[in-house]
Amino acid sequence: MTVSPQSQEPTVLAADIGGTKTLVALVRGRDIIASRKIPTERSSTPDVWVASVLEIAQEWSGAYRAAAITVTGQVHAGLWKGVNHDTLRVSEFDLAAAISKFGVPYEILNDAQAAAWGEHIYGSVPGSDLVYLTVSTGLGGGIVAGGKLLRGHRGLAGHFGLFSPDLLSGDNNPQPFENAATGPWIARAGSEASKNPQTAKSVFEQARTGEEWARRIVEMSASRVASLCRDISFAIDPPIIVIGGGVGLADGYVDSVRRHFAEQMPGQKPEILISELQEHAGIVGVAAFAAQTHLKNGGE
Repeated sequence: MTVSPQSQEPTVLAADIGGTKTLVALVRGRDIIASRKIPTERSSTPDVWVASVLEIAQEWSGAYRAAAITVTGQVHAGLWKGVNHDTLRVSEFDLAAAISKFGVPYEILNDAQAAAWGEHIYGSVPGSDLVYLTVSTGLGGGIVAGGKLLRGHRGLAGHFGLFSPDLLSGDNNPQPFENAATGPWIARAGSEASKNPQTAKSVFEQARTGEEWARRIVEMSASRVASLCRDISFAIDPPIIVIGGGVGLADGYVDSVRRHFAEQMPGQKPEILISELQEHAGIVGVAAFAAQTHLKNGGE
């Protein structure tokens, strides 16, 4: 993304703490002014992750008027709690207290909710109601309806990845979509099928070169996400479903989801789009939410 010199939007420090990486950036409107990307050490703790963000923020001291953090999991009343510990283990952490150390107005959102807001403001169809799905290390979602971000009574709105595709299988411990379609699942399935260690990236690469086992795994993931889109369509009936995340943004993945979705739900259906904001959807969205909430007069 390039910077628009004439942009009158206030600058916000935004961070996206995900299950694999943490992205910290100065954001103005939809523009990324500066950014740093660091690994999220899964064996570490939330206070260490936030401390890393604070350390980077010190390099940009005085350059922003508000701060915003987006995280995977549940965000409610300033507290951050992991929902699926296979994605990122967080028992309960006072994120509001930690981010208050920035000394500026702040906002906290779930990562997929933030991305949904970013796509609503700056996406392919600005101002449209939509559902956003991130397919990455985990599988999350966000809902914009009536022009408002739906966060839910406890901050859980949009956690579609915890829906289970096999409730009727008789399994007493059915696996959620998040454990059956995302990057870690693709890597595990690829390792089992090939008898060699694989990553999600290597499975996609081999699928593109014609390896049948890899192609089947990618198609299974896309089919399951399409099935989730079908469930969402019946439950919420959005005009648009936007797909992002590391897996969702892979070449050809959204096309596969569209194809499976058309087979599963013929006739009237929402438009399935790839994320316009790509990997920056979360930080752009949470920055926009913070700016609109706290800096409505352009930061004055």
